[in-house]
Amino acid sequence: MARIRTIKPDFWTDGKIVKLSPFARLLYIGMWNFAICDNGHVSDDSFKLKLQILPVDDVDVDELLSELIDMGRVVRVTISDGRTFLHVKRLPEHQKTDSRWSPRCPACVATSSELAETQASSDETHPNSPNHTAVRERKGKESITSAPAVSDSRPKSRYPAEFERFWSEYPRKEQKGDALKAWQAALKQASNDELIDGATRYGRDPNRKSQYTKLPAGWLRADMWLDGPIAGKNGNQVRDGKSGLLVER
Repeated sequence: MARIRTIKPDFWTDGKIVKLSPFARLLYIGMWNFAICDNGHVSDDSFKLKLQILPVDDVDVDELLSELIDMGRVVRVTISDGRTFLHVKRLPEHQKTDSRWSPRCPACVATSSELAETQASSDETHPNSPNHTAVRERKGKESITSAPAVSDSRPKSRYPAEFERFWSEYPRKEQKGDALKAWQAALKQASNDELIDGATRYGRDPNRKSQYTKLPAGWLRADMWLDGPIAGKNGNQVRDGKSGLLVER
């Protein structure tokens, strides 16, 4: 299922991106929209990608993919059943992610399964080894006790990693649940980086009084990431050369 993605302004001047041909850059951005999951896995099907992203352009998608792979922006991965996928490695670093998509992606499921398996040494697995029986019994016990780990990790998914980045910068940490809802609504108007930048400016503003600091939910609902520096008490201010903020003389 295609998803809406965002492009940061510094994408256009990235040292590696500018070395790509224009159509390779366009294909790269289009792959974000048609990734199977938020980890960046894409079907390894150049014909399908051509129809989805560059349907009327006279280009060879295989050549464009080779260009992206050579530049390290995309890698081709093979899972245990032999299927291959294209992996946009850095997609999770720059997009709002949702862990609910991962179970629908064969590459994510396969990768998770492979990581869960431990590699035993030849001494442990050889049937004539004196350690073989003990290792088998130990693994049997571990498989019984490891099951609760799934339920232990579930509460963490309530607050996405991108929200935690915003929360760490905002100067007042109260009513986190309300803040999450307001943050999700604010993302329809601005990127998470813009919200974080606004929260950082607000937290560092020398004219902000801690007792009057807005609750994060109210700050977000009021679009206050767009606000400039807080006015001083007497309006007698100068701009600080380091922070760029207005401060009292």
